[in-house]
Amino acid sequence: MTVLAGLLALLTGLAYSGLGVIAVYELGRNHKTRGFSYLGGAFALMAATCGPHHLVHAEHHLFWGEAVSGPMLAALAIGFVPGGIFVLLRIEAAFGGRGDRFVSGTPALLAALPWAVAVACGAILWAALGTARDLNPVSVVANGALFVNYLIVGVLVLRTQLARRPGLAGWSLSGLSMGGVFVTCGVAHLVAGIATPADWHTLLFDVPGVPFSIYFLWVVRSLHRRSLRDWNRRPLVGLASRQSRPSPWAT
Repeated sequence: MTVLAGLLALLTGLAYSGLGVIAVYELGRNHKTRGFSYLGGAFALMAATCGPHHLVHAEHHLFWGEAVSGPMLAALAIGFVPGGIFVLLRIEAAFGGRGDRFVSGTPALLAALPWAVAVACGAILWAALGTARDLNPVSVVANGALFVNYLIVGVLVLRTQLARRPGLAGWSLSGLSMGGVFVTCGVAHLVAGIATPADWHTLLFDVPGVPFSIYFLWVVRSLHRRSLRDWNRRPLVGLASRQSRPSPWAT
């Protein structure tokens, strides 16, 4: 279990760090023609702490042999699926591909998925509370704040997908996976805060991650309310029509 948790944390950390690199690349590439992107900058800051957070846990499991709790392993596993889909779509877009797939209608599996994820996340958090020992107040507060902020971001992204569904007659796979990434990432942070021993390695990224996540939430909420202009805005807001776009957040 320890090796499996280490591998999942390693792959997740590399994926999120890679997304941050892609976001920075897009900012640099489009800066002269489109200007600064608040969403791109906020996403890069978020990835700069979230990716290394998972890499530190991977180091602890793979090199130090730190034992992993059942809830932490489950949180990593449930977040790996939407994270893997999202990263693969972004890699495809980076090489000139579509970077998205259209899901026509609402398949029964997709309709049941939110309920299944909600039940699974609730069970994971409940189990994590039962294994909480010698809590670090700084880690609990930092990861608790990250949980709240990322959960709200995920809800806003998924809410936009839900609002666009009647006009699209379906769903954006990149948008759904992006929303799933933030919901499950928030759960993983909260479980890490209450069920995983904290040290300065993890706090080095978790504590700065709090203001970064607040800024990211502000940008997402502003775009959702159409009170902020940004060329790098989908799928947080957008026209209710089928569109082909190179990434979930680029026009």
